[in-house]
Amino acid sequence: MSRKHVTVATRGSALAVGQAEPMVRFLEARGYEVSWRKFSTSGDQWLQGPLDKQVGGGFFTKELEDAMAAGAADLLIHSLKDVSLERPAGIVPACIPLREDPSDWMVIRPDAPEDLVIGTSAVRRERVLSQLFPRARFTWIRGNVQTRLQRVRDGVLRDEPVHATLLAAAGLKRLGLDLSGLTVRPLTPEELPSAPGQGALLAEARADRPDLIEALSDMHDAMTARCVTLERQVLAGIGGGCQQPLGALATPQADGTLLLQAAYAPDGDLRRAEARGTDDKVLLAAVLKGIGLS
Repeated sequence: MSRKHVTVATRGSALAVGQAEPMVRFLEARGYEVSWRKFSTSGDQWLQGPLDKQVGGGFFTKELEDAMAAGAADLLIHSLKDVSLERPAGIVPACIPLREDPSDWMVIRPDAPEDLVIGTSAVRRERVLSQLFPRARFTWIRGNVQTRLQRVRDGVLRDEPVHATLLAAAGLKRLGLDLSGLTVRPLTPEELPSAPGQGALLAEARADRPDLIEALSDMHDAMTARCVTLERQVLAGIGGGCQQPLGALATPQADGTLLLQAAYAPDGDLRRAEARGTDDKVLLAAVLKGIGLS
């Protein structure tokens, strides 16, 4: 029997390719011949300032979605936190695998002063952590994970000092980078709830490729999908947008409940809420009310 062919589209970074490889190997083991298309997206190319200074959305996905619409890709593999709430016609979810660590890590120079200069381009991170580190100053930083780590090792960013940056634990773990000589401070959800969907992946297929959904069904993790869906519903409740100053994290508990935690910082006004239970609609309503929305 002839092997089925699938063209997989991802961003071209080492992280995007590396995190997609297990899914590609999984498809190959099930008889698929895989071709890769690796894209430099508008988000990757924008290095002149924070992403929230750009207009629009889909910074890290539009080029992939356009390839799918043109018939040049059959399967898209994204970091779920980068995916817009509104999805283009003809694209359907195929698989959300088991989630990696969703937390944020602060990576710090060992000689850093108490008055830290922290590089981050995420409004969520800056506004929430300005409460935790009131003496810190924040400055924008762009580039891939390796580039941002090197800026901290060098201690210089745009000819000014930089002592620390914030990175998703999932990316650092997937890349297996050497962090020796740097201090790593994991941030708890109570300190900084992660971006909705952080640490999770999403594979999307063309609507005319149901075979890919069936093939990937054994990689799909129902609990991860439930948690990230709830987090993205919190995002939808405040109006959506990947650059919103919102952290939202749902975690399964040993007693069978879910804990939903959120931090929302519009205009510097930090609002926190959490709820625990088994009814996702009740959890969502409680958290939205707790952060000042209904």
